[in-house]
Amino acid sequence: MGFLPAATAGAYALLIIHPKWTDNPRIINVFTSQFNTQFGLDNMRTMGIVRSGLQSWMNVGVAFATVLSFEDTSSLSSDIEIEAKACCDGDCNAGCLGRTIITPFSDNCSLDIYNRTAHTSDYSDNRSKKFDFQSIFTHEFGHCMGLGHPPGNPPVVMTQDQFVAGQYTKRFPRDDDRLGGQYTQFIANYDVRVRNRTGGPWTVIGKTSGSVGVATRADGWSMVTFETDPDGDQKSHLADVAIDPSGAVGPTCMNYGDWTFDGVAISHDVGTSFAKAFRSSNDTGLIYVFRGVYPSLVGCVQGTSTLTNMASRRRPSLAFDAGTGRLVMTYIEFDTGQIKIATADSAGNWTSPVTLSTEWTDAPVGIDCGYWAPDGADRCFLAFPASDGRHQLRITKGYISSSGYFIEIGTQPVGGWTLNIAPDIQIVGGNRLEVLHGAADNTRAVNLYVHDCSGSTCVGSAFPLETRTYLGPGISSAKMVTAAP
Repeated sequence: MGFLPAATAGAYALLIIHPKWTDNPRIINVFTSQFNTQFGLDNMRTMGIVRSGLQSWMNVGVAFATVLSFEDTSSLSSDIEIEAKACCDGDCNAGCLGRTIITPFSDNCSLDIYNRTAHTSDYSDNRSKKFDFQSIFTHEFGHCMGLGHPPGNPPVVMTQDQFVAGQYTKRFPRDDDRLGGQYTQFIANYDVRVRNRTGGPWTVIGKTSGSVGVATRADGWSMVTFETDPDGDQKSHLADVAIDPSGAVGPTCMNYGDWTFDGVAISHDVGTSFAKAFRSSNDTGLIYVFRGVYPSLVGCVQGTSTLTNMASRRRPSLAFDAGTGRLVMTYIEFDTGQIKIATADSAGNWTSPVTLSTEWTDAPVGIDCGYWAPDGADRCFLAFPASDGRHQLRITKGYISSSGYFIEIGTQPVGGWTLNIAPDIQIVGGNRLEVLHGAADNTRAVNLYVHDCSGSTCVGSAFPLETRTYLGPGISSAKMVTAAP
C-alpha cells in the first residue's frame, strides 16, 4: 500500500509526489536476515525475489536514469531500504502485506513487507501458497516509482490486494501499469548489440525497450528483431534488421501498424523465410505471428501477420522443426502461468497447445529444435528459469510428433541462475546446448551456460561475457544479440 494521495492520469493513478529516480548508483538495501526471521527465506531467494520484483517493470519498457545496485544489509547510505516486519499496524490476521513510504522532498523510499503471523504458512515464492512475494514487491516498487492504486480495482499490478496464488499473473505489469511506470520514470531505449556467436566486436544496430531475438538460416543470413519506440510516444513498433553472411547490415525494417511490449521473437521458417511472433500491446495478450519474412540489404520483405487464438503473459518464442517442417511456438499461458507449446504447418494451421507438465515460469521461454546426436534424432529444447526466488535455469527436452504435438521427454535444472529475464537456447553441432541469459547480480552481465554432450557424459559450464543485458538476449547458430544502455 502507499500513504500519499493519488491523482488519476489516464487509466493509472499517480502519487502526488512521483520523483524520478536520479541518485547514481541507486542503492537498494535489503535486510535479508529479517526475511529469514519472518518468512524463512534465505539470502539468495530474498535477493532474487527483490531483483525480479523490480525487473518486472524493466521487462515492459520502464527505464531508470541510474545504475541500480542491490545490496545485502549494507552500511552504505541507501536510497531504498527494504525490511520484513511482523503484523502491519498490529493486525496479525488481516493487516496490509506491504507498505511504501516516500521520503519527503527526495526520491528515496522505504519498503516494508509484513508477515501476517496468523497466516505465515500462506506465503511462498513459487506460487504454491496464497501470497506471492514477488507480486508484492512488484506492487510496492510501483509505489516507490510514483504510482498509486488505480480507481475501480482493475486487474493490474497496482490494484491493492492482488497478490494471491490464483492471481499469479500479478507478477506481470499490464499495459496501464507500463504506461504509468514509463510516465513516472522513463521509456527504455537500450542499444541493440550484435556480434558473431563465437566472438568478435559488438555492433549497435538499433534501439529497443523489450527483449531481442535473432535467427540464422543455413546459408548464413541472419535476422535480428526487436521492438522500438523512436517517437517516445509509448508505442513500441516491431523492427527487424538483416545481416548477410559477410556481416553487412541491412536497413531497419519497421512494422508501424503493429505494437507490442516485452519484445519480439524470430525463427527460421519454411524454405528460406523467417517467422516473427509477439504479444499484442493490449491486455488480451493475444499472440500475432508473421510468416514469409525475408532478409535483404536493400529493402524490407515483412511477410503477413496472423492473429492466433493463443494468449501469453510474456513474449512468445519460436523455433523451426525441420524433421516435421513445422513452426514451433512456446509461451506462458495467460491465466495459469504454465508453459504451453503449439506448432503450425506451412499453411498456418496450429495444433492445440500442449501444457508442459508441472512447470511454471515468469520469463519468456527460449526454444530451439534440431538434430541431437546423443539421441540420434531431432529434438526440441526449452530453457526457462524456475518461478521461485532462485530462478535457476531449467531445460526441457522433447520432440515434435508426426501429428505436430510436442512430446516431453524430461526436464532438469542446470547450473545457471537468472531473474525473470528471457533466456535463449541454441543447439550447436548436434551435441552442445548454449543458453544465453542475464546475470542475477549487479553486473547485469550476459552469461553463457554451456551443456556439452560431446563426450560419454554431459558437462555443464557457465561464464560471463564481456557485455551486459537489461532485457532478454538472443542466440542463433551464428549470432548473439543483447539489449543494454
